[in-house]
Amino acid sequence: MADAKPTDDHHPPAHSGPFGTEREAAAAVRHVTASPAEAWGPGLHKLLEDACTAAGVTLGSHDHAILLWLAGWEPSTVAVVAGLISRAHPDGARP
Repeated sequence: MADAKPTDDHHPPAHSGPFGTEREAAAAVRHVTASPAEAWGPGLHKLLEDACTAAGVTLGSHDHAILLWLAGWEPSTVAVVAGLISRAHPDGARP
């Protein structure tokens, strides 16, 4: 998706929420869920990793393991988590 690329001034992609309903969150990962089911895990993992990278989050090996675990959750749940990361203030401080 062209709108999924992070920008230099940390504007989250359009599909990162906030989500008012599960349907909205599910729509944000339709590009993953339109794939065969066996591709969902890797696609959702990439979504989470990309959100962390765009937010400037440094990941350790346990962090990666947790992202893999999270990628096994319902796609709409993963969309919300990735959206929260994407929308967070880049340095973790409150605005």
